[in-house]
Amino acid sequence: MVVSSSPAQRRLVVKVGTSVLTGGARRLNRPRMAELVRQIARLLALGHEVVLVTSGAVLAGRERLNY
Repeated sequence: MVVSSSPAQRRLVVKVGTSVLTGGARRLNRPRMAELVRQIARLLALGHEVVLVTSGAVLAGRERLNY
């Protein structure tokens, strides 16, 4: 990951959809999610503000409810 430290790029909006959270499968891909968290943590450590927006909540809820 290459991140510029330009002041104009201090706030990043990361939009994560269902396909990112699942890797195309029907269930959440936890290792993939952990990698996303690791990358966001790195951005935070570099001083960036990260806003995470997800449309994957429906799938996550369905999985939790065994639906």
